[in-house]
Amino acid sequence: METRTLLIRYDEIGLKGRNRKHFENQLVKNIRYALRGIQNIKINKIHGRILGFVNLADADKCIDYLNFVPGIASISIGHSMEPDFDKIAKLGISLIQTKLQDLGQLKFCVRTRRSNKSFPSTSKEFNFEVGSRIMETLSSKGLSVDINRADFVLEVEIGPQKTIVFDNRVPGLKGLPVGSSGQVLSLLSGGIDSPVSTFKLMTRGCRVHSIFFDNRTFLGRGGYDKVIRLANILNRYQGGGKLFVIPFQDIQVAIRDHCHDMNRVVLYRRMMYRISNVLAELNNCHALVTGESVGQVASQTLKNLAAVSCVTQMSVFRPLIGMNKHEIIKDAKKIGTFDISIEAQPDCCSVFMPDHPTTRSKIKYLESDERLFPWEELMAQALASVEIINLDELNSRV
Repeated sequence: METRTLLIRYDEIGLKGRNRKHFENQLVKNIRYALRGIQNIKINKIHGRILGFVNLADADKCIDYLNFVPGIASISIGHSMEPDFDKIAKLGISLIQTKLQDLGQLKFCVRTRRSNKSFPSTSKEFNFEVGSRIMETLSSKGLSVDINRADFVLEVEIGPQKTIVFDNRVPGLKGLPVGSSGQVLSLLSGGIDSPVSTFKLMTRGCRVHSIFFDNRTFLGRGGYDKVIRLANILNRYQGGGKLFVIPFQDIQVAIRDHCHDMNRVVLYRRMMYRISNVLAELNNCHALVTGESVGQVASQTLKNLAAVSCVTQMSVFRPLIGMNKHEIIKDAKKIGTFDISIEAQPDCCSVFMPDHPTTRSKIKYLESDERLFPWEELMAQALASVEIINLDELNSRV
């Protein structure tokens, strides 16, 4: 059966120092996990590149799977062959002829990367030898050379063990491989923002688990189902994620019945942070992640963000903090969560929404309100009733 070579590149990992091997090994592990359903595939790490050897019929499928793996800069499907001028030129001619038949004219060039410094020809010499052979055959059929504005680039990587020839580069997600930076817990709602913030931490090497505050008593099951679908999409970028569902209705009722109306939303958020802090510590997560952006809604003013953050000593990451809504929507569409996020389902914070929520809350007044209801007891009850969803198992059923 005919085979192809997957040439997988990374960039940011290459800037690492003595711990570079840790990041490389984690990326190889993640690639193998992503391609676990492909038969007879072999993945090897060599000199700043990762190679995969796969049956031709599965090559495009591999690209589709690897598009969900953070840490990859780009991927190419190529041919492994001897570093022979004539053989590589023959392959280039066959690839170019197909395009010439469609276009009539074509500008091309050859670009060689030579990591095997013992190879007798330099990169420029190799480019010339292969390119001149191709031109000798195809110059009369509309082919010309243009190094800077080529329509077709025949790329050659000459390594110590393999020489790979290819004419395509598919961009990857870049960033760092999931699992190289520890675990975090993301506060996930059904909106546009929190899925994007969750994804951004994945591309920084974190395995991200999520927590959802549920109020089916007043909102029905729609929001719960929506968040499960969002979490399932996000888990495709990492694997191994968990979704923790916290029943929140009793806490919200207590805040409604005992506290000042204008403080409700900030009080909700303070309870969410407290519960998330406890759950994060129990599950070896080292930070919280939120989709908050300065000034986007009443609870996200500087005063209110400070009033919420002070209830936890755990780091709170807000990757969207300086982004506007248009930028966030663009990212949501890119990662595949936007269409679900805009479905009309109310979220937890919209329950008992006051007419005039405070934008400049004061911590002493919030603490005064919290003394009016048994928040510690309610928090313990909510944590005792947590539902834990293993997203890998969920994905296998979807």
